[in-house]
Amino acid sequence: MDYTSKTRSLQSLVKDMNKGTINLSHKLQRPEGQWNRKQKSDLIDSLLRHYPINPTYAIVEEDGTLSVIDGVQRLSTIRDYIENIFALSKDMNGIIINGEEKNLSGLKFDKLDEDVKSEILNAELQIYRMTDCTETDIRELFRRQNAGKPLSNKLLRVVHESDEFSEVVYSLANHPFMDKLMSPTQRKNGTDRDIIIQAMMLISSNQEQEFTSFRTKDIDTYVTDYADQYLGRADTLKEAMDRFDESFDEIKIPVTSIPQILYSGYRIIKDKKSFTKLVDKVADFCINYDSNSEYKQFVQNGTGSKENVRGRFEYWRAIVKTLQ
Repeated sequence: MDYTSKTRSLQSLVKDMNKGTINLSHKLQRPEGQWNRKQKSDLIDSLLRHYPINPTYAIVEEDGTLSVIDGVQRLSTIRDYIENIFALSKDMNGIIINGEEKNLSGLKFDKLDEDVKSEILNAELQIYRMTDCTETDIRELFRRQNAGKPLSNKLLRVVHESDEFSEVVYSLANHPFMDKLMSPTQRKNGTDRDIIIQAMMLISSNQEQEFTSFRTKDIDTYVTDYADQYLGRADTLKEAMDRFDESFDEIKIPVTSIPQILYSGYRIIKDKKSFTKLVDKVADFCINYDSNSEYKQFVQNGTGSKENVRGRFEYWRAIVKTLQ
């Protein structure tokens, strides 16, 4: 691996983000929107006070695009502030700019005076541009950069995945149907990725090997040792998600049941059964969920345990078997 380092003005960085020559959606990175208003305001405040800001790390892709693997929250915050997406925190202290104290409390970018706007636009960030790096290099750099940060097991799980499996999980986690299933918080904490991995685990289960424990260590074992064997089944899962998305304008499914329902869609597509009948079953399940005592015994304590996951799995397998 090789790298170069240079500083870039915020104005030029925002321009490149909008042009798409800086990509903020690398498969190893957390999605945008992780920070609250206070954290975002602290970044703008730090830039204006000339506090050191952590460097951004990006991979130079073959087409010249910079794909950010560390710094997405910083860059997206800068872009969003300059484009008036949010206002600064109301508890910000005054800042001296060109010998004059400025009060930025609660202000969007377009409400700043010209001196402050210029100070922000001309502020610079350091960018490390990595070239000639292997997938192993990228994952190891990611691991080391995040070793001391409070990333959840869900978000750190990507370091165990092959590049091919990461691509599959990233693509399916960003499927339009997932927008109907996931809350913003679940998107932030990596639940969307785990849902796809869990669905793939159920799809991969057979008489010889069942992947019906969603404990952290068992998910990690599947990702590390088995996932690549079943990559060919992802296209059918995507087709099922396409059909679900077409069938429901909106839907609310308990998160503990989403992998099993995605599995059911996969089986219906694979077995060439009636998807419309499955949609009716899913709709009925959602409507009557609170009174479904047979099912709810498997969503009490320890929802990730083998016993409870398998109970939910068998419930939906039985439904699939009855459909024609």
